[in-house]
Amino acid sequence: MMMQKSELRALGDAGPTVIVAQARKSASDDDLYSFVHCDVTGTGSTTFLARAWMTYPKIIFAYTTMTNVVDPKGWDNAMHPEFDK
Repeated sequence: MMMQKSELRALGDAGPTVIVAQARKSASDDDLYSFVHCDVTGTGSTTFLARAWMTYPKIIFAYTTMTNVVDPKGWDNAMHPEFDK
């Protein structure tokens, strides 16, 4: 899936939020999420760009502007350290 020239508005005032959770079962799967020329805005400061849903997630943010709504870590491993690759 590709999102282009879109605004992603996160409302993270009540706790951590996640923009996308992508699931791939193997590294050879060809599906992914791609955000190109988008703006990430909103409220709060605990929004993660992504979190792992399965073992091989793939998410791309290219040429995207992000406000301080995004947590500096950017990524959440969903309490699965084996997903950190």
